[in-house]
Amino acid sequence: MRSSYSTETLYGIGNENYNNLNLLCSLLLREGYWETPESVIHKSIEEVLDLYIQAVAVSLCNTCKLFTKEETSYILRVTKKDMLGFGTEGNKDGKLTDAAQRVMNSPPILLQLCNLYDIEKKESLAAQFTDSLFNILLSLTDLSHARNRDTASFLMAFYKRISVFYSNGNDFYRMSEREVFRKINSEEFNATPLYLKTFNRTAGEEDYLRKSDTLRNIQQINHGTDTGDFIKRKVNSSLALTDTETEEETQDGRLSELLTELDALIGLTNVKKEINSLINLIKMKSIREEYGMPAMNLSYHMVYTGNPGTGKTTIARLIAEIYKELGILSKGNLVETDRSGLVAGYVGQTALKVKDVVEEALGGVLFIDEAYSLAGNELAGDFGKEAVDALVKLMEDNRDNLVVIVAGYTEEMKTFLKSNTGLISRFNRFIDFPDYTIDELTAILTLMAKNAGLSMEEGAVSHVRNYLSTLDKLNTKEFGNARGIRNVFEKILVNQANRLISSTKPTKEQVETITLADVTNI
Repeated sequence: MRSSYSTETLYGIGNENYNNLNLLCSLLLREGYWETPESVIHKSIEEVLDLYIQAVAVSLCNTCKLFTKEETSYILRVTKKDMLGFGTEGNKDGKLTDAAQRVMNSPPILLQLCNLYDIEKKESLAAQFTDSLFNILLSLTDLSHARNRDTASFLMAFYKRISVFYSNGNDFYRMSEREVFRKINSEEFNATPLYLKTFNRTAGEEDYLRKSDTLRNIQQINHGTDTGDFIKRKVNSSLALTDTETEEETQDGRLSELLTELDALIGLTNVKKEINSLINLIKMKSIREEYGMPAMNLSYHMVYTGNPGTGKTTIARLIAEIYKELGILSKGNLVETDRSGLVAGYVGQTALKVKDVVEEALGGVLFIDEAYSLAGNELAGDFGKEAVDALVKLMEDNRDNLVVIVAGYTEEMKTFLKSNTGLISRFNRFIDFPDYTIDELTAILTLMAKNAGLSMEEGAVSHVRNYLSTLDKLNTKEFGNARGIRNVFEKILVNQANRLISSTKPTKEQVETITLADVTNI
């Protein structure tokens, strides 16, 4: 994506935001927050700021293959002092990128001090620090016309890494993941882009940061107090990765929970295999990026084919959450829709309707069931093609912030994908959902009963299995797989209720048991 801003303008953005960061550091220095760190690190706060900006910028360039003289010149012109060693041996033998990675792997001491300041003063320095740093990185990517999925992926991963050093308190402003995602994916190049809007302080606000008489002199605090000990612990933790490791463990834990939930689903053996292969591919992409290898261009959109009730919506919901944990999506929500949710009855209204649905799904997965119904109807007054055209454009416009999954019958979905040349190029991952076997449907029924606190007599289970075996292929399709089993279960509950309620108050054991009599009329 090309930026419409000149090189001079982008340099101006970088310099302005570097000055903002210097201003924040001056405040920390003036209020005594740097006294303890300096005694441990033996560098000035300005030197540490330059080192951190250069390290993050170099890591971004190296990961996204932007390491040219132009980017190097930008990094050195925006910062004041060459702290990383550009001017000595450059990136000979990868020493520069290795040094940058070491800094990146250490907790960000300046952000931690801003956060400590916020906790004590009820201010928002940490958010301002994060915002200005991202503005510098974004202007660097725009300088190289490199605002794409790879840079967005790096920046979101970087935000998640440093966000653990924010306080979770609600009493002061905290730059959220949603705001960062919007900033990264802003395409408002003809208007004022988000990174220019977010940090445009007035002279009065700037003066406040310099002179606010509400700020207490932190130098009066005895370094034996809790605050002094807190700072020292934070500085010493720069030599370890415990906080980052804790964040990674939390993410891995949630991902493990989701994979366990996926594995616990009855049947769907090949579907699970496909999903796990995709997850492994995404993880390998991340590892390749860490090693500075060429980027892998992956499409995360998918086509689910199969009959109704085969678990497509359930898998889509899990995929949304899994993608969030892998850093592909910011929210991990699932928005379900179909033709009625996308197509309007008047010219020009369908595109607006599609836009509204897509905006609701941003940061997550848009799941379109029976997507084939949008194509193939050439009758006058049908706006399915308009919906498809609008969807293709919005998928491209939001490619770093949206995953679309389309679902439907196998043959009909082939027709749908041929209805617009843009669909084939965006949907290259197909997952087929086979009909459940008789044993799997029976297992689903017994699980439904178990979850409802019920048990089924062996005779009742055998009767249901025999009933399912009498369904031919056409009836199986109409039966609806898991949906059909859900209907069967509801009929069983009705039959049991009619049987038990006609007598005196049933015992708990009777209520908990499904008998042969309850399944004979399903």
